[in-house]
Amino acid sequence: MKITNFTYQQPDSDGFISIEASGAIENDSDHDVEYITSSYVLVNEAGVTVGGSYNAQDDVYIDSKSSGDISLISWDNVHSGKINGSGENLKAYIEATTFRREFVKVGTMDFPQKVGDLVELKKVVSLGGVADLMGVSAYREKDTEDGECSVDMQVGIKNTSDTYFSRVQVTTKLIDQRDAELADDVSYDSLEPKASKLFTPWLYSLKPGKIKNAQYNISASVFIPIKSYTVEAVPVLNED
Repeated sequence: MKITNFTYQQPDSDGFISIEASGAIENDSDHDVEYITSSYVLVNEAGVTVGGSYNAQDDVYIDSKSSGDISLISWDNVHSGKINGSGENLKAYIEATTFRREFVKVGTMDFPQKVGDLVELKKVVSLGGVADLMGVSAYREKDTEDGECSVDMQVGIKNTSDTYFSRVQVTTKLIDQRDAELADDVSYDSLEPKASKLFTPWLYSLKPGKIKNAQYNISASVFIPIKSYTVEAVPVLNED
């Protein structure tokens, strides 16, 4: 990873110094990058921590054997009192990890048509050989006072590997009998090695008349680490 821009501005009227950084990654792997996490710690001239943050980007795409730009620090600032008045006294320790996406179409299941109905997807689905989706249940609870449908939907995923996944997600789309999309939800979480977690897609504000013969389309994704990068950098003054 190469830092392509790391700048600071003069202190504003409240003494805060704005900073931003971006970089470029050369994806030399055989997989496309579809998710990136990054973090940084800022230290002053004495090497003492004065800031930092963590960021996850799911809107990136870097082809295999290609390069791409990424944001590393954005909309951050440090008070000048912590760095002896100037951003030139800052130093950043930056880390970034790229991920490939293992995407699986889990299946289709009916929307529960009556209060008290339980609809199940009775199968275990392998997610790229690294995790198992352990079926899906959707229970139609009592409708809300506004007459809208209330469904308790639950999906369990077990990490069958020794790898920590910073993002596992379940995507749910509700399709009516005319193939129009009524609602969608993306539920995501991290997943530790050998651990299991519950995902609870929530599709709301559904009128009973609209969900006649409706179906859920369910997919899942596991983002698998490709490569990690670390770099140290010092900002330069942005005089614009």
